[in-house]
Formats: sequence, structure tokens, C-alpha cells
Amino acid sequence: MEEAVKLPLYFNEDTERENQKFFFRYIWKKQFVELKKAVIYALLFLALGFLPLKSLNLGPVSIIFKYGSFLFIGYIFLLLYQYFTTKNKTFNLIEEQIENLRRKDDEISFVTLNKESITVKNPFHTINCVWNKTHYKIIDQYLILNMVNNKINFIFTEPEFKENEYKILLDFLHQYSKKEK
Repeated sequence: MEEAVKLPLYFNEDTERENQKFFFRYIWKKQFVELKKAVIYALLFLALGFLPLKSLNLGPVSIIFKYGSFLFIGYIFLLLYQYFTTKNKTFNLIEEQIENLRRKDDEISFVTLNKESITVKNPFHTINCVWNKTHYKIIDQYLILNMVNNKINFIFTEPEFKENEYKILLDFLHQYSKKEK
């Protein structure tokens, strides 16, 4: 059996903050698509319900469009409210997590790789996962590691590792894990 490779992770407050903020934006990107659709539908329903379009002559059906436009506007406000409240909570949690990591700076975090599984350990938890339940995605300079069928996510960047350790992690991921599109 091949010996496990242990890659230490070096805590950097700014890198950790940037990684977590990137992941928040990445997750909410899908919701912005939903917001764009709601704005388009609201504008369409407002136009069909309130503009006097003589050529269409919708009659009583325009009432449905009027009420529908208010529903879409309400949905837009709901999505915006969810975004801003989640953003505030998430950024507060990020700062709390960084403060906790700063206090535990003497404890080392690391990634352990072997043929059967990958283990990510930091001062607060240890997650071990077999390779067939592990996926990864590379977006810009960020490596998103999804473990336990996308239930647990870790964000890594090259500056968190020394020398060629990041390349070793990528090699293991290419060999034993699945890349998401």
C-alpha cells in the first residue's frame, strides 16, 4: 500500500477571507439568474397590463397581467431581501471563523491524500471522504473541493501551499476524483 501524502495548509487571514467571499458569490450567481428572469417577467407583465396597446386589445386579460406584475415585483423584493440578509450573516460568520482560526493558529491544518480517500483537517473538524464521493471544480485561481456528494465544500488556492504541494493535490484529484463542469 502506498504511503499517505500529508500537505500542510498555511493559514493566511486575507486568503481565507477572499476564498470564503468567492464561494458566497459563486453560490449566489445562480440566484442572480433567477432575479434576472423575475425582472424580465415583471417588465413584460407591467407592459401588457398597464400600457395602452391598441393593437393587442387584451381587454379583461390585462387585469391578470396587472396582478401578475405585482407578484413578480414582490418576488424580486423577496430575492433581494434574501440576498442581503444572507450576505450579512455569511460575512459575519466568515469574520467569526477567521477570528477562531487566528486563535488556533498554532494548530496546523492539513490535507492527507492516499489511494482510497482524502482527509481535510483543521483545528475544528476532520473530514475524511472516499474518492468516488469527491468532486472538484477549478474556477479562476480557486479550487472548489466537494466532498460527501456536494454536502461539504472546501476552497483552496495555490498560495495556501508551499512549493509544489498544490500540484500534488491537483494530481491526486485528477487521478482519483471526478472533475465537475
